[in-house]
Amino acid sequence: MVNLNLNTTTSNGMSPLMESILNRYVLEANKTRRKYTKFGQRVDIPKGKAKTVAFDKLSPLPKATTPLTEGVTPKGAAINITRVKGEPEQFGNYVSYTDQLDFFANDPSPEVLKYAELLTENQLETFEHLDAMELASGLNVFYAGEATSRSELTNVLTVKDVRRAVTSLKRNKVQPADGTDYIAFIHPDVVYNIYNDEEWRQPHTYRDTKQLYDGEIGRLFGVRFIEDPDAYVFRGEPFADKYDELSVAKVDGNKIYIAETLETSDASAISNKPVWIDNRKYTIASATAGENGEAYLTMSENLTGKMVVSDMKIYPGEGGLNGKPVYSTVIIGKNAFGTAGDKTAEIINKSLGSAGTSDPLNQRGTVGWKSYRFFKILEQTKMLRIESLANLA
Repeated sequence: MVNLNLNTTTSNGMSPLMESILNRYVLEANKTRRKYTKFGQRVDIPKGKAKTVAFDKLSPLPKATTPLTEGVTPKGAAINITRVKGEPEQFGNYVSYTDQLDFFANDPSPEVLKYAELLTENQLETFEHLDAMELASGLNVFYAGEATSRSELTNVLTVKDVRRAVTSLKRNKVQPADGTDYIAFIHPDVVYNIYNDEEWRQPHTYRDTKQLYDGEIGRLFGVRFIEDPDAYVFRGEPFADKYDELSVAKVDGNKIYIAETLETSDASAISNKPVWIDNRKYTIASATAGENGEAYLTMSENLTGKMVVSDMKIYPGEGGLNGKPVYSTVIIGKNAFGTAGDKTAEIINKSLGSAGTSDPLNQRGTVGWKSYRFFKILEQTKMLRIESLANLA
């Protein structure tokens, strides 16, 4: 935590020393607290050069199976380098404060210093969320139990699922992420279930004394598991941000009249949305506003003979069967993804009156964060995702 009472000057700004301290704080936070980036291939963004970063992938050399002949120099192997390039993106956020907020504050420290810490947390949470989304976009997917797709999922994560996933990584000769173990990021809801498995091994039962990662909960089959509230969950968004589900009032051809009221803005928001009805997936082509029983959904297919009847529930279709949340547990190996930008984070303070003539009475100031970010999967086969349900009962 930052000592917010250090090196303060006036009520409308901060000393150069304090500004330097806060920037070192946000840089250190990016280095130590971003849980994903420490396991990827990291490069610096070249300052003053082209706005790109590059990651080199060396292809394995062919096996040298021919014995050497005395006095004869063999033909060497060619090095095959694949270069992956990308362009970092810049993100930022800020808050405003006033002279009155500063003047009447109980804490003698300038409000800007409190906000700087809050904004650092905001920056970290933003990037962790974006990083988790990228990892969840991988193409190498396993499904818990016997399911072969997300819509078939009925099982929670088990030790057997982990064993099957690790076997796949080892079969593909994926090296461990930290040199010894693979790393898995697992949602707390999934942890709740896997703790019930007798084969699960808690950190305190480790026979060695290796340093545990922040949030580490256990090790299994050469995988160290890190509990991660940011682990991505595939879930259906509520209809028009109002309804977790809709109810069928009646069906007429490809139209479903619903028991809920839809405003015009609601109808627009749910058009082209996938949905679940009675364990089958459909798509809303368009929606028409109206009171309950009069609003209706026009589906992309005719429902005659599809056994969609009154009182059935309509669930958002982005998640699992009938809208159930689907949890992603990502297991990564060495150099599965590339990352850059963690050295560019900075806190920016615009003190009271710094806006010049647009703030003639020194009434407004801002403090914010700004940083470049690059985070991208480099090799799909060096990581995988296990999708599962969770049961908190």
